[in-house]
Amino acid sequence: MAAGVTTVLEHLLLPPGLAVLLLVPGLLLWGAERRGGGWLVTLGLAALILPSLNIVAAPLAQTLERDLRERPLATGRADAIVVLGGGRASGRHHVTGGDDVSALTFERLRFAAHLHRRTGLPLLLSGGSPGAEGRPAEAELMADALRREFRVDPRWLEGASRNTHENAFFTAQHLQGSGVERVLVVTHAMHMPRALGRFEAAGLAADPAPTGFRGPAGEWRLRDFVPTVDALETSRFALREWLARAARPLRDRLPGDRPGA
Repeated sequence: MAAGVTTVLEHLLLPPGLAVLLLVPGLLLWGAERRGGGWLVTLGLAALILPSLNIVAAPLAQTLERDLRERPLATGRADAIVVLGGGRASGRHHVTGGDDVSALTFERLRFAAHLHRRTGLPLLLSGGSPGAEGRPAEAELMADALRREFRVDPRWLEGASRNTHENAFFTAQHLQGSGVERVLVVTHAMHMPRALGRFEAAGLAADPAPTGFRGPAGEWRLRDFVPTVDALETSRFALREWLARAARPLRDRLPGDRPGA
């Protein structure tokens, strides 16, 4: 129940859903209440266009990434690498014939494979089947992609988690008695601050191994002032992270959101 409510709220409060939420009533009110309808339409267009500009999206990403960009990887003190799933591509994929990992997840796997070859550390893949019950867990899809594309075998699969909170909780449970005391967490840089907070709460020492930075890269270019889907996706990712961090205290009070509940 809690997961379903969260998903609906995300779609309504994040772009482009927020723009639709403002534009539709604004257009409906346009004839009867032109001033009020006009304000809603203006706000709706702003909620659609501004997040689509990289001059907005990149600084939003930087608010989450700034402490990670210059931080060296602590590979020397980790006992394992944990890769957090970033979603699945549902349907008949042209390679697998069924579900496969999403582009976000693949980006994380590619970096994890590089770290594995560089350090020799074993891999744990974390991801369940939220919204895809009865189908392979995301961790299984990740393992298939890792073997197929990078010829790397993971040591552990954690396939019960539905969110970042459970990624950390179930990973900590999974590694009990394994001799692993500290892990490198692989996820996108924008997601890393929240992920590390959940691993700390789960009692598992973790260091960041971020990938997929989306913050400003050098001087602004003309295309940074033009709306793009990539910028919209970056803005949505960053705003979702801030929304999730703000909502965490409330979700902690919901009994259905506890791992295993």
